[in-house]
Amino acid sequence: MTDKPTSEEENHKSSKRKKIMIWTALAFIFIGIVIFLYWLLVLRFEEYTDDAYVHGNMVELTPQVTGIVASINVDNTDYVEEGQVLIQLDKTDYILSLEKSENQLGETVRNVVQMFLKVEELEAQLEVKEAELVRAEQDFENRVNLVKIGAVSKEEFEHVEATLKSARSSAKETYHALQAAYAQVQGTSIRTHPLVKEASQEVKDAWISLKRCDILSPVNGYVTQRSTQLGEWVNLAEPLLAIVPLDELWVDANFKEIQLSDFRVGQKALVRSDIYGRKVTYKGTVVGINPGTGNVFSILPPQNATGNWIKIVQRVPVRISLDSKQLEKHPLWLGLSMEVTVDIHDTSGEMLTESRQIKPIYQTKIYSEQEEGADEMIQEIIEHNIGSHGARGT
Repeated sequence: MTDKPTSEEENHKSSKRKKIMIWTALAFIFIGIVIFLYWLLVLRFEEYTDDAYVHGNMVELTPQVTGIVASINVDNTDYVEEGQVLIQLDKTDYILSLEKSENQLGETVRNVVQMFLKVEELEAQLEVKEAELVRAEQDFENRVNLVKIGAVSKEEFEHVEATLKSARSSAKETYHALQAAYAQVQGTSIRTHPLVKEASQEVKDAWISLKRCDILSPVNGYVTQRSTQLGEWVNLAEPLLAIVPLDELWVDANFKEIQLSDFRVGQKALVRSDIYGRKVTYKGTVVGINPGTGNVFSILPPQNATGNWIKIVQRVPVRISLDSKQLEKHPLWLGLSMEVTVDIHDTSGEMLTESRQIKPIYQTKIYSEQEEGADEMIQEIIEHNIGSHGARGT
């Protein structure tokens, strides 16, 4: 009586277990199909690495002239803008040098004015000498026949002949002096004379050297690695501080060489930073693949021509550009760790770009503006020293 219900109960439990196992198996199969489809449609078109770091420009400032540091206007972590004065060198010696070159230019202009006036003076003298020569020739011609008939004394004729010779020599001497004066000014004016241009260049050099005592920021960014101190003597090309423009950052993602076959310039990438986690995802673009692994560019490149060689999968840096608007909203710093996932669906682009850069990638105008105002000052000095003289050579 008690065995039958027990058997039915066991059958019911067995049937229930079978259903659970079937549904469990179906669930695993379904999950497997979903995972396979996700891999087929998504994962196999993505390449991932967490060996990626933020890189960017670090602009080292070095002085263009030597001198003693008189003022330091910024410190580490300060934000600076292009053209801002960061460090000032003592200007005393450069001010004196500029004043000396200005005086030298003024003196040179006056000397050149004298050269042009000398030409005019010699031209007038030559006219006088030529007139005297004509008169001496006429006197000689008038008396050369009269002396034969005794109408003119021999002594008087000798005086006339000596006067003619003297007039010829004097005219010839003045002519050669005039030619020498012409050689100093011919084909030029006071403003374009080589001596004036050379002195003008000295003034411009002194002007620019004085301007270079103000060490300006060539970019917008944040100050770091300040090493200079007040009163320190600085030499050319000696690093004083560095500026990091945080709007000019990119990511170098080190992918394994076995991942690179389908990489192309222009492919999209998703980038995450450890500092923000998954709350912020940057949209990036593949802009290039480094033409070599990191080992190749090391100080001691690897040499594998040995008997105990072991193959090691190499990593190649792939450069990922970042959206400047996202960087402005969520700033990054040099050296931060990143996670990069590249979408390799589209393989129609170039693996290595062949287009050359025509326009400058980065540029600044602060150095070309250093000579502004120099030409105006030079012209003022020239005009002041020409004065009312040298109208012919102006």
